[in-house]
Parts: sequence; C-alpha cells; structure tokens
Amino acid sequence: MSNHPDFSAEQQQLADTIEAMQQIIRDLENDIDNRVQKISQSLSKKDEISAYVHALMKSDHALKAANIAKALNSPYFGRADFREDNTEEFNQYYIGRTKVARLDIENVKDILVFDWRDPVSTIFYECQDGRASYQVLGRYTYNGDVSLKRQYKIEEGQLISMSEDNLLSRLMSRQQESLIADPFLLERLLKGADDRLKDIVTSIRSEQNQIIREPLNQVTIIQGVAGSGKSTIGLHRLSYLLYNEKLNPVKLVIIAPNRIFLNYISDLLPEIDAQDIKQLTFSDLANDIMKINAVVSQAPAPSEPLAAIAKWKGTPEFCKVMEIFIDKRLEKFCLKIKEIILFDGQLVISREQQLDKVVDGASVPYNERLLSLQKYIKFRVRNFVEVYEARYRRGETMADEKTAARYTAEGNAFNERHFAKWPFLELLAGYRELLGDKACWRKAKPVGIDTDLLATHTLAILEAGQIERDDLAGLCYLKLLFDGLNHVEKFDHIAVDEGQDINLLEYIVLTRLSSNTSFTIMGDMSQAIHTDRGLTSWQSLLKEIFSEAKCRYFEVNFSYRSAKEIVDLFNKVLPSGRSKAIPVYEIGQQPVIEQTPSAMAALTRTIETIEEFQQLGCKSIGILTKLENDCLKLYQGLLSGAPRLTNLNLITDNAVSYQGGITVAPITLAKGLEFDGVIIWDASEKKFTTDFYDAKLLYVGLSRAMYYLHILHQGKLTPLLK
Repeated sequence: MSNHPDFSAEQQQLADTIEAMQQIIRDLENDIDNRVQKISQSLSKKDEISAYVHALMKSDHALKAANIAKALNSPYFGRADFREDNTEEFNQYYIGRTKVARLDIENVKDILVFDWRDPVSTIFYECQDGRASYQVLGRYTYNGDVSLKRQYKIEEGQLISMSEDNLLSRLMSRQQESLIADPFLLERLLKGADDRLKDIVTSIRSEQNQIIREPLNQVTIIQGVAGSGKSTIGLHRLSYLLYNEKLNPVKLVIIAPNRIFLNYISDLLPEIDAQDIKQLTFSDLANDIMKINAVVSQAPAPSEPLAAIAKWKGTPEFCKVMEIFIDKRLEKFCLKIKEIILFDGQLVISREQQLDKVVDGASVPYNERLLSLQKYIKFRVRNFVEVYEARYRRGETMADEKTAARYTAEGNAFNERHFAKWPFLELLAGYRELLGDKACWRKAKPVGIDTDLLATHTLAILEAGQIERDDLAGLCYLKLLFDGLNHVEKFDHIAVDEGQDINLLEYIVLTRLSSNTSFTIMGDMSQAIHTDRGLTSWQSLLKEIFSEAKCRYFEVNFSYRSAKEIVDLFNKVLPSGRSKAIPVYEIGQQPVIEQTPSAMAALTRTIETIEEFQQLGCKSIGILTKLENDCLKLYQGLLSGAPRLTNLNLITDNAVSYQGGITVAPITLAKGLEFDGVIIWDASEKKFTTDFYDAKLLYVGLSRAMYYLHILHQGKLTPLLK
C-alpha cells in the first residue's frame, strides 16, 4: 500500500539495508582473501592449527556472503518494535530468512536483519495485545512491550506493499467462524497448491511458532486436523533445531510414509536450510538395519484374520515372543556347554568359565555372546600353543619340537571341529525358525491370534523371496536381539510424519536409533486409515513407548488448506469424538454432489469437471478413488476418453514422485498432498459405508481440496454425506 504514511520511509530503509548488505558482502570477500593469504603463511611456518582456524573462518564467511547475496532480493518480511521492561528505548527488529550482521557486532544495531529462527523473532510471531516475550538459551526470558508489528512484500529489492499487522494473531468474531483477517496470509492461502511443499516462514502463526521452538530433548507430538500444516510445522522445527542447537544435519532424519511424500517435501528442505537431513521411509530404514535389500510384498488388502495378525505383529507382545525365542536358544546352547580339556590335560577351560562369558551382560545380543565365548576359547587355545612354542625355542627341557607341532595341529583341529556347528543365528533363517517354534508360541500365549495361520502365511511369503511390510519391524527387533544395532547410525533427532500409521513396534525400533529420545511426531488420528497397522491412540504411544521421556502434546485445529465450505463438509464425516477443523478463509463456492447413472456417464462428468476446474484457474487437480483398482481403470478411461488432457498422472504404490497437474490416485496415497480442485470418484453407499474406516477414508479424500470439490456417486449417496 503505497499510500501508507510510512511507505517512503520504509522504501529508504530497504534501500539502506540493501546497500549495507552489499558492503557486508564486500567486507566478507575481502576477509576471505586475507584468510587465504594467512592460510598460506601459516602452512609455510608449519602452523597447522592456525591454518585450520583460518580455513574454518574462510568457509564460514563464504557461506555468510552467499546467504546474504541470496537475500538481496527480499532481505526481510517483517518488523517488530520492542522495548524490554525497565528500559526506555524501543528497538526495531527486522525479521527475514537469513541473519544479516556486520562483521564486528558491538550492539543490536549491527544486526540489520534477524533470522526467523533467532529467539528475538518470537516477538514478531507471538505478540499478544502489545506484549511479547522471548527466551534465550532456554534460561533467560525477556518481557516487554511491542509498539508496532509490520509485514512487507518485497520483490527484486523493491517494496511492493506493507501492512500494519495489529491483526496478525487476531481472528475475527466467532460468528464468522474464526476467519483470518491477515491479508498477507490470505494472499498466500489463495495462491493455490503447488507440486512441492513450500515454506511458511513469512506467515507462521502464534500456535505454530510455539511448537517449532520447543526444546530438543523431548518427544513433541503434533496432532493436527487435515490442512493444519502439521507436516510443515514439523519440518520448520527441524530447521529451527539445526540453527539453534548447532546440530549436524546428517544426524537428523525424517521418517515419511512413502516416496511420494519425500518427493513432495524435497523443495521445502533447501528453502529452510535443512537439505542435508536424511529422508527415509521405514522400509528404507529397515533395510539399513537388516543389512538386506528386502523385496516388500505387494499383496492386496488382507482379509480380516490376516489384518488382525498384521496389526498384532506391530505390538510389544511380539517382542516378548522374540525374547522368549532368544532365551530358549541361549538356554539350549548353555546346556550343551561342556568342560574343554586339551594338550594332554594341561589346558582346562571349565564349564563355569565358559558360562560366565555367555551370560555376562543382560542386553548383549545373542550372536555377540557366542562370538565372545568363541574369541575367549580361541585365545586360550592360541595362547597355550604360543607359550609352549616359546618355551621350546628357549630350550626348556620340558618342551620339545615334536610336541609343539602336535599341540599346534591339535589346537587347529579343535577350533575347526568345535565351532563348526555353533548355533549362530542369521536373520531370515532365525525368523523362519521362530515362526515354526510352536513351543515358543505356546509359552508366549498371544491372545486372540491364530498362531498357525500367522506362521503358515508368513512362511509362504518368505519362501517366495518376499517380506511383508508388517514383518519389517519384527525383523528389525530380531536383528537387535541377534546382533545389536551398532552398525546403524544413531540420530540426534527423529521426525516422523503421518505418525499415526507407525505401529508401536516400529516406534520401539526408532527409540533404539535415538541418541537422546528426541522426537517430533506429526499426525492425525482421524486419518489413521490402515486397518492392519498403526496406532489406536496417541495415549498408547505415550504410555507404552515414551512413559519415561519428557513429552509435549499439541493439538492444531485451524485448517489452512481448505476453504470454509469444504471444511464444513469434511467435518460432517469426521468420526465422532474427534476435534473438528476450524476454517480460516472462505471463497463462496459450495462443493458439488452429483449422481451419475453409469460409470461411463461418471467418466464424462469427470472430464467435464476437470475442464471446468481448469477454467477456474486450478493448476493441480486430484481425482481420488477408494480402491487402487478403480484408480487404474479410471486412469485408462481418461487416457482413451480425453486424449486432449495434458499432464495426466497416475499414483500407485510404486510411484516415487508427485508430478502435479491432473493426478489420479487412491485416497490412501493422496494423504499429505493437496490440490486446487478435487473430484471424488463414486462416493456411493456401496463404496463408503458408515464403517469407521470408510468415514476416515472419505474424510481424507474430501480434505485434499483447497478451493473446489466435486463429488460423484453412482447409485445412492453414502450416508456419511447426507
């Protein structure tokens, strides 16, 4: 708004800032040149420590210069004028994506722009009624008054618009359903969906900022309704932790539900300086742990008994079965241990000595116990032979060459014979043995599970050279019991997205890979759409896995994705007892529900609706089905029935990227994505019953839409939408 009374002053401020930034870049480049000379001088004097320090400073300054140069087009996006309590002066704090500071900082004025992750930036995001506070190092809290909060739109180094942001954290009246009054956020929300997730640093809300800035060493759970930005909050939290805790990015990991989601967030991570964080699915992680490239079975949805078995495999009860199996194997091995007498009775290794090596340390893995005993016995044998040979070479009367040769041969023959059939356990062979050990299952007494069906079904999959996804966590835990996890890198922070779809046993595995029980877990229990895996509640996770950890639980109920008209509709199908989504904007366009007489007619209306959406400006359109086989048929129908449609893409279980454009996908794989317009294919009562699972599935499908939603149904409409 160029008519703002401070617009000219702010234009000058921007010009002065850019000029100062350019001077800082020149100063940094000059310092880099000086460092190069100092490195050379230090090396000529063989002063490697000084050379190393100068090299570090050179690298640091090169990175700062590059970051400041990148920020020249838009140095900052916000300003807050803050006066600390018991002081006289208000200080102006400009907030941007990158900190801009002079080389020599003598006071706060030498910091031209604060990074959005700096502690003081909290006053911009969380000012309430003219008061704000921020915390430094988790110990020092500063309270004070805020006289001004302002937002800027800056492009190509030019001030485009600005807004007095006294309404930044204020919502309009409850009668208007809490619609956001912030024009900058509204502009962002109306930009439309992209084929990649984008950052929100210019529009972080107060409740989001609080979660982002939670301490490192705790379990932070974010329960967010559809469209609440919980994934974005979690990813920005990683950037905040990297910046403030000075963590090594390779020691952080994101566990995502599938490759499509990892591709979807691929552009966001570099934008928030988090590009080096590891990004894995649980299957990727399991392969690293198991040290095999597992072929995960692509079996169809399991029957009810098999779904119950798959779900049980993700419980701590399965751990108990595996532990019983290991205890039995160890007990059997110990019973076979006998006293070792060698070399004419001169070397005796008692049974007790051997047992001490096997049973020492309660958490020592099975194979490591056996290996420890093996090394001990081999050492005793080798040591005896070497001592005897040394005695012979010294000419002792009680040692001779012939006996030395005989003892060497005896020791070699013993080692080859004694350890040939030691029961070391290999992972897949051990898993098969566990499944077939009926005595073990009888002792474990799992409740409500057909153990015979579990064994026969799983063994058949293994014999086919495949592994079911639901066996991965069990195999990882068994690898822990067999060999430990020292071969896998430990992480300083683990972020889990769609955390409701990770089962308790998978979380147990993740805790073994954490160096400090530091987690950020994002999810929505209303989107727990897998009947054969996942959590039943966040409470079960906190009670059974993280009972001894410091935990913080947050609910985020504002839905920033979908217009009010769509939020109102998907709230109707939300399972009872769940928190309703609160909309933040409206567009005046109601969702359309339309009955079609046949599948061919539905295909025709789908094509027509796609074109209508495109005329409305939709760049991304999702056509969502309940089942994957419906998805494949629909995709083929669109290819043959509407060859004029461009950028038509299909998402299946094997997909690794999201291409944007027109996307045909089953609802289960569209979770986490968003589209300008969505077409629900056949929301009939045959497809979507009043079943709890169907309600959650439809909730996920409807909530993918940002602005436009068209629901088709053949036959009667699902009762969920009546």
